[in-house]
Amino acid sequence: MVVKDHREFELKLIESLESYPPREDREGIADTDLVTTPEEAFEALKATRGADALLKDIPAISDLALWSETAYFSVCKKTGTARYLDLWDTDHFDGVTHMQRCVSDCRAWFAGDGYSQWGSGETKTGRINCYFSVPTTGKYICNAKLQSYGGPARVECLIDNSTFGFLGVSGTIDQPHPCSLSSGFHHFRIRQVSGSFFFIGLTVWKT
Repeated sequence: MVVKDHREFELKLIESLESYPPREDREGIADTDLVTTPEEAFEALKATRGADALLKDIPAISDLALWSETAYFSVCKKTGTARYLDLWDTDHFDGVTHMQRCVSDCRAWFAGDGYSQWGSGETKTGRINCYFSVPTTGKYICNAKLQSYGGPARVECLIDNSTFGFLGVSGTIDQPHPCSLSSGFHHFRIRQVSGSFFFIGLTVWKT
């Protein structure tokens, strides 16, 4: 069907006589392990401010034999009780993070500053929602695996409507977020604040 009624649009011939060569090469993104082990998450937990008080209050977290994987999220895979992975305002930069590459590499990119010469709006509106269920009330660790790109980034992480605060991302990081969860469904959310970063995955363990 041909629609002819576009009264607000008028054809015009535009001359664009200036050439725009690339300003820089588009370097590929660094490879990284997609899956975080309990040992790696525990080491990251111990290195985080406030860990001593947490381990004193909940010493059982130190016993990795008690850690049981509940849910896992990545762009290309969900396991356990992972139900939905919602990604809002992701970005795709051809030659670096085009859609097929993001799916193949199992990660999603959220751009920040820069790239305006290629048409970027330089928005910081990226949002990640990992929706999962837990079978029993108890203590859980939600480990966010993120990777900055082109400089440090900053995000806010939340469990349901409660914020863990702001998290700096420099390079590839694992950041455990301990929480007490009731049985049923919960949201782990990541909100872009500044900078560019990749979402690599979220792993939830019962401890």
